[in-house]
Amino acid sequence: MASRARPRRAPRARPVPPARDPAPVPPPRIVRVDLGEAPHAHIVCRNCGRIQGIELTELDRHLLEELASRHPDGWSVDGIAYSATGACRRCREGPAAG
Repeated sequence: MASRARPRRAPRARPVPPARDPAPVPPPRIVRVDLGEAPHAHIVCRNCGRIQGIELTELDRHLLEELASRHPDGWSVDGIAYSATGACRRCREGPAAG
């Protein structure tokens, strides 16, 4: 007696999704940093408020300008001042440091 095997079905073709257009590339962001003076830095004593300048190299100035160029859209930058805080020698050592 011959067996009756079911005939095999051909595999179903899966639909191919339509090709997507690549995401549009945004135009390059033009950043303006119009400084009234060169970037500068200072340190401020958190106890007495004394302020002293910190010398910057050209690389330091460049890095501060680069950082300022990352400002949020809609903002402009017209000055860059880096501040560090700490305690001056007089405040750390007491009145005898004079």
